Amino acid sequence: MISWNYRVFQEPDGDYAIREVIYGENGEIVGCTENPVEPFGRTLEELAQSIDDFKAALQLPVLTLEDMPKLPTSPKKRSRSRTISSEQLRIQLGLINPTNSEISAS
Repeated sequence: MISWNYRVFQEPDGDYAIREVIYGENGEIVGCTENPVEPFGRTLEELAQSIDDFKAALQLPVLTLEDMPKLPTSPKKRSRSRTISSEQLRIQLGLINPTNSEISAS
């Protein structure tokens, strides 16, 4: 089951912030929020719970963005050449004679 919690991060500038960290099926860290998060709530009770969750993050080891898994690099995109019609393909393969075709060579 995928899960998450709040974790303290030491930011590149040395400051500390809290981010949401996401864990995979085996409990491994798979990522975190791009930006730090803040406590919030629609009610005072929800805000108090949010603050308690942030306090719980203080009991865990501090992370850095360097601790986050690197995103896989995507394969290089192939350049797409101009598409041709099936009749043009048959001409190129020699399956039909271009002189009998209405398609002009481009």
